[in-house]
Amino acid sequence: MFTTRRQLVRKSGKKGIDRFEFLQELVNEFYQSASLDSQEQVLANLANFAYDPLNYHYLRELKVVELFLNGLQSRNPFFIEYSLKGICNLSNDPINQEIILNHDGFNTIKELVKSENPELVKHGLTTLIFLLPSTSSSTVSTSDLVTHIKFLQQNSENQNIKNLATIFLEESTNH
Repeated sequence: MFTTRRQLVRKSGKKGIDRFEFLQELVNEFYQSASLDSQEQVLANLANFAYDPLNYHYLRELKVVELFLNGLQSRNPFFIEYSLKGICNLSNDPINQEIILNHDGFNTIKELVKSENPELVKHGLTTLIFLLPSTSSSTVSTSDLVTHIKFLQQNSENQNIKNLATIFLEESTNH
């Protein structure tokens, strides 16, 4: 986490801006809505809120990390992409990392790194980099994953993917 929770609360005030209630309304709307468009919009909003460390505690309490992990299993490409973006946004926090790993998120994310969608590859690689310190080297350094990431490092036309692949490979050997 970028700072302690106490420092974050001091920055925004004790009551904050009723973040919990607002996030709770979003989660309720996601589960209660019969509209796919509405669910997609809510999921995108939740992924954006996952970027702010002030929201981590609330998102955990509302089981949004699990909602994102479930979204990775969807057949809806939008759900997959925005669930992965949400996971990526909150994966730098040790408690969130534990939740992701305990729900087999690492293996799911490893598979998404093999996607044809460059957004999934970028967010997947970034998430794996954040998760490296929390995983065992045997979990990370599977030969198929390392082979694929080396392929991305050498052959991707996307410079961001090449850079992330390089960082992943360097971090995984230091791990």
